[in-house]
Amino acid sequence: MVKIIVDMRGDEIVKVTAKGHAGYAKYGKDIVCSAASAIMQTALMGLIDVYGESQKYEKNDENGYLRFSVPEEKTETERVKEQAVLRAMYLGLKDLEAGFKANLKMEVNTLCL
Repeated sequence: MVKIIVDMRGDEIVKVTAKGHAGYAKYGKDIVCSAASAIMQTALMGLIDVYGESQKYEKNDENGYLRFSVPEEKTETERVKEQAVLRAMYLGLKDLEAGFKANLKMEVNTLCL
């Protein structure tokens, strides 16, 4: 199962962690893993477009692991762009979870302000 943890501060997404494999089909044929990976990696590319090389992330394809967070210091324009990217990612993953509950689970954590 792919487990995705979304950390929120107020109404903003500040960190996303994904780990595991969906187990829907054999490696290389798993549409759930492929969809989750495509959604999350596209969001990461969007953040890299906003923040450039300063965007930090950790990735391990063998373990199905990806984690990224947003910088604390940013301009209002960067914040708006970042949250648009992350909200689109969140909506895509929620839709995927709804269709494949046995293979993908999302958890939302609310962090202290």
